[in-house]
Amino acid sequence: MPLPFDATLKDLAREHPRALVTAFDEPSAEPLRLLNVDLSTVTTATDVVIGLGDPLRDIVHFDFQASAAAHKHADVLVYNALLYRQFNVPVHAIVVLLRPEAAHSNLSGTVAYAARPGRGKMDFGYEVIRLWDTPAEKLLAGDLGLLPLATLGKLSGDVSIPEGLAYVIQRLIERLQRDAQPDQARRLLTAAYVLTGLRMPNRTAALQLFKGVRAMRESVTYMAIIEEGAIEEARKIILRLGRKLFGPPDETTTAALTATEDLERLEFLSEQILDVKSWQELMAQ
Repeated sequence: MPLPFDATLKDLAREHPRALVTAFDEPSAEPLRLLNVDLSTVTTATDVVIGLGDPLRDIVHFDFQASAAAHKHADVLVYNALLYRQFNVPVHAIVVLLRPEAAHSNLSGTVAYAARPGRGKMDFGYEVIRLWDTPAEKLLAGDLGLLPLATLGKLSGDVSIPEGLAYVIQRLIERLQRDAQPDQARRLLTAAYVLTGLRMPNRTAALQLFKGVRAMRESVTYMAIIEEGAIEEARKIILRLGRKLFGPPDETTTAALTATEDLERLEFLSEQILDVKSWQELMAQ
């Protein structure tokens, strides 16, 4: 089922592929481009495939994971083989685990077996990056495009998660105010809010955390951005879950959701959606 951070990570990669490669693979001066790969029968929403070189020299395949998946290692093997078959260049696979809950003992970095010892074998290796082991300070000091990932990085010192995140958000906003254009700042701030939800108990707690940061309180513009982002995220969650449960909404339902600006109302609907049987029943709550 699609989750809100899927689109967020996809957008970050689409807008900042070089930052992604530099941060988690190695810096490259070669031309980079996102590859439009039709592996729709096997790939997931957060797969990002970046080609290096012109002509194409090799490929880096990123897979972002927020929850444990026992067979993800096998999926990565399949993606690697299909990409190699389609482009006929080396493929480096990187699985980025976004939080400790995404770790699984099967994600060891290898897929190795020999069905007939001495007569053939599988020996495939891929890279596993545990984002919570990457210092948030490193991500805050890096490319603007990866600033939102700092909310999932390793916090400094012996502090609670809310305290550590408040510091990261303060630094992130200061960096956006100093270096980002308004439209870019809007997108990155919203992305940071969405990803912070992976570390906080709920969206309300994440929103309150942002609102409590000094740099947010001092900026009417940034406060408006984060509230707009929270409302938009709540709408997306309702629409994605609703399509999965009830099918596409009719025009009346879509218009009603679009017109709803009350965050508490939207969050209430997102909580009720699993307890009703249709769009009509949901909107009547």
